[in-house]
Amino acid sequence: MKDLQAALAEHRLVAILRAADATRFGDAAMVLHAAGVRLIEATLTTPGAPAAITALRLALGDDALIGAGSVREPSDVDKAVDAGAAYLVTPTVNPAVLERAAERETPVLCGALTPTEIDQAWRLGAAAVKVFPAAAVGGVAYLRAVRAPLPDVPLVPTGGVHLADVEAYLRAGAIAVAAATPLLGDALSSGGSLPDLAARAGEFVAAAARFATA
Repeated sequence: MKDLQAALAEHRLVAILRAADATRFGDAAMVLHAAGVRLIEATLTTPGAPAAITALRLALGDDALIGAGSVREPSDVDKAVDAGAAYLVTPTVNPAVLERAAERETPVLCGALTPTEIDQAWRLGAAAVKVFPAAAVGGVAYLRAVRAPLPDVPLVPTGGVHLADVEAYLRAGAIAVAAATPLLGDALSSGGSLPDLAARAGEFVAAAARFATA
């Protein structure tokens, strides 16, 4: 758990891979890694994601944390951990998932939205709490509001996080931000531009690095 917290505080950025299939996950992840991204999440809603997680763990080794997203059931925990996921990301607070993750000794970035859900996720053992969907409920202002009474909970705003939002979220106290489409663009689709992804990733990493720990 502390390793995930430390990685979030150090790098401040999580890249989310979600697509119709995982064909381009490997190529995109290598571009992200080359640009300095060290936390990458492959969502289990994408067919082929477990195999992609395994391949990325082998390719990148200890130089990156490859996680599994969209983990909703205890069976998803087993599927992800067996594939080699270093951490799990959920869209919701499911006590059974957090319990199974603890049994498998794998940290969870647990999805929550309301103050009650955020507090529950933290009390159930989440390594950090994913505030989702952040942009839809007020973005930076919402994060700042919920963080005021919950200053000890490490929050990771997710959902509609654009480059221009990175600094504002981190300045408001987020431990990290997570980005999908605004970062990945069309890179995960056939014919999508990997050079454009490299440029965007470099900009996201530079913005996050202003708040990275030494």
